[in-house]
Amino acid sequence: MRKSILLLAVFLSSLSFVQAQKLDLIPKPVSVQQSAGEFVLPSPLKIVVDKKLKNSADYITAGFSKNTGITPIISIEKKHGKNTISFLVDKKLDLPDEGYQLEINEKGIFVKGKTDKGVLNGFQTLLQICSAKEVKKGTVPFVKIEDYPRFDWRGMMLDCSRQFFDKQTVKNYIDWLAAHKMNVFHWHLTDDNGWRIEIKSLPDLTLKGAWRGPGEVLLPSYGSGDKRYGGFYTQEDIREVVAYAADRGISVMPEIEIPGHSRAVTASYPEVGCAITQELKSVQGEVKNVWCVGREENYDLLDSIIKEVSGLFPFEYIHIAGDEVNRANWEHCPKCQALMAKEGFTDSFQLQNYFFRRVQTIVDKYHKKTDGWNEILKGGEINPNTLISAWQGISYGIESAKKGYKTIMMPGQFTYYDMAQSETERGHRWAAITDTKRAYSFEPIPDADLTPEEQKNIIGVQGALWSEYLDRPTRIMEYQSYPRISALSEIGWSKKEDKNWDDFYGRLTHSHLQRLANMGIAFRDFPPTAIYKNGTISVTPPYEGAVVRFDKDGNEPTRQSPLYTGPIQTKDYEQYMFRVFFNETSASPAVKVEKLPVATWNTSKAEVLTISENISDHVDKKGIWYMTFNPTDDGANGTIKNVSLFENDKLVQTYADEKALKSKPRLRFLIENYNAKNTYRLDFTVENKEEKKSAANVKFNCSPYQEPEVKVTSSMAENPKFPIANLQDYNEETYLRTDVACKDGDWILYTFTNPVTSSKIDVLTGIPHHPRFIINNGFVEFSYNGTDFIKGDNFDYGNASIYPKQPVKAVRIQITGTNNEPLMAGQDLKINP
Repeated sequence: MRKSILLLAVFLSSLSFVQAQKLDLIPKPVSVQQSAGEFVLPSPLKIVVDKKLKNSADYITAGFSKNTGITPIISIEKKHGKNTISFLVDKKLDLPDEGYQLEINEKGIFVKGKTDKGVLNGFQTLLQICSAKEVKKGTVPFVKIEDYPRFDWRGMMLDCSRQFFDKQTVKNYIDWLAAHKMNVFHWHLTDDNGWRIEIKSLPDLTLKGAWRGPGEVLLPSYGSGDKRYGGFYTQEDIREVVAYAADRGISVMPEIEIPGHSRAVTASYPEVGCAITQELKSVQGEVKNVWCVGREENYDLLDSIIKEVSGLFPFEYIHIAGDEVNRANWEHCPKCQALMAKEGFTDSFQLQNYFFRRVQTIVDKYHKKTDGWNEILKGGEINPNTLISAWQGISYGIESAKKGYKTIMMPGQFTYYDMAQSETERGHRWAAITDTKRAYSFEPIPDADLTPEEQKNIIGVQGALWSEYLDRPTRIMEYQSYPRISALSEIGWSKKEDKNWDDFYGRLTHSHLQRLANMGIAFRDFPPTAIYKNGTISVTPPYEGAVVRFDKDGNEPTRQSPLYTGPIQTKDYEQYMFRVFFNETSASPAVKVEKLPVATWNTSKAEVLTISENISDHVDKKGIWYMTFNPTDDGANGTIKNVSLFENDKLVQTYADEKALKSKPRLRFLIENYNAKNTYRLDFTVENKEEKKSAANVKFNCSPYQEPEVKVTSSMAENPKFPIANLQDYNEETYLRTDVACKDGDWILYTFTNPVTSSKIDVLTGIPHHPRFIINNGFVEFSYNGTDFIKGDNFDYGNASIYPKQPVKAVRIQITGTNNEPLMAGQDLKINP
């Protein structure tokens, strides 16, 4: 009996020890078996490295030293000694090529991989164990891990054309990918706004095409301003980066954008483009950015480019793009039309297919394979060994896999990390608002749509970071990348059945954010939640130990702002903002105080819901109120109608028309006769027509701005799809696009029906949330009588403000110079009380 009790005590002690040693590994391994005990790192510490890994020995040494504070003695050999750490290749291991075994026991640390890449993956796991929050420095707990990736391809793309990132920054990016067991760095080296790779046979590609600004062949764009901007990588730089990545287990795939997105080429060598007089704009607003398919000499130039690129990159694939080609150029080009007639083509997609088949022949000549965006599937057959990068949506990956092509799933709706991470943050929005949780939710294999055999064609997953809006603030590239790439790594590596957001989030916030900080990454931290109710602001930190600071005057909190320590009593909740600070470089976005939803529903039945809510406690002032219907990601089915607001049981306003929930309806209500004794009621109907999930919350918030009646006119012609009337509707999602570039002397005039009293009016240009098509040169002025104007602020990065002392009759934008863009965009005025 006594022996049994002793054994039980030992077992419970062991269990307690194991539970205390959270390793917080990302990506999550296939199998982890922890046991009682720990290996104390000796001093001096010997590390044995297999000769097949000798090129990575310095990397292993540096990584281990940084994570443990111990500088080891490295020995290149095959034999493990007592109290040593060994990194050995064992081809006989019954594991996939990138798999590894890691064991820590009283004899030392053993890392074995079937290949050198497998060993390096095991090395990354060891570093994470050493840096786990609950692991005592100088020790590592006993553990046995067997691990291997779900997908062979786990990639990340960085756009170095729109913004140029120097060689060291690219190396840093590769280090961070290696730390997450990613294995392909997709290097986007050319685009409309800059050619970044030295091609010795075509020197003007970098002498001219790598630079933009005044007097350059490329106009300023994406925040580069009125100065010379750009850069490129020499061939020696390329070789250095490729070798650097290889030492870390990462292959580098170059991308050369053809036949579209090629303004940097046609600006450097104009003869490459189609000989047309029309200036036909691409989807990004670029002109003359397409290779002429009918010009035979172009294929000789492409041969020269691909020959040099092939010699620089050992990886088996070259990405030749093929996306968003402005085929209208070919439809007006005599040479392209002559080629179409000669080949018997009936549409320009066939011409595009002809181009790719010619290019593939060149790529094959240099013993490489082609990767391309999913548009290259249009227009005809292509080489069956082509790899397809499916970016436009999951359905395009399904199409590619069904046709038998090896496919990389990278739908923009989940894996494009240039997308904004919340409604108020910088970034694109065309695909989705994609925070880390949404990024983690992506499942690469749509098994309901593909047979088991077709599923095998999906060989991996990849993220992408396009850099149009990475010019500011400082280090936004890192902010947009992490921790979303941490989520991507688990999608690509871990078993599907092991994916769980709460578990991942726990590992991420408990240890892994600190690892990111230790790597020097200025990542995006998770924001707090601030709720106002009954005169009190209550803040919930995103995780235990998060540091929350606040500002009560409507400004973004800084590291010097007051620390939030408990609920705040106030009636002026609208001015408060809260933000999490991790360290000196990493923080969350600032968030405003919210009220709780006024209504919610969640159903998967085909039914009609009649919802009525008393919202008297929610309404606390007169003004313009907006009701927004916010569906969950998986619950945007159904419609809403008969949305009505009642004051003291008297109808204030109703919207009877049916609106799709997926459109996220935003409805305007005017409350003019507010009184604290009034009662307010919200009624609406939800109709879910199918047995699919319909779930949403409904928010009702007072606008902080005035919305007086205004008439807007301009000297510039409007784009009919984005008319000037959009500047009169006070809808943040609509805006003006001119049909021409702005120039000195152009203007936009806002005239109010009745003079407006305001402490401050903000004048915003560009696409909402995007610094594109902004005014660079100009100022704003205002008038009290509609005739005589007073100068206000100059435009700074597209924005300007005025501070009137009397009621304002008119506001005018005066443009004093070009923005060097094909058009200009304007937004609603932000009129403060």
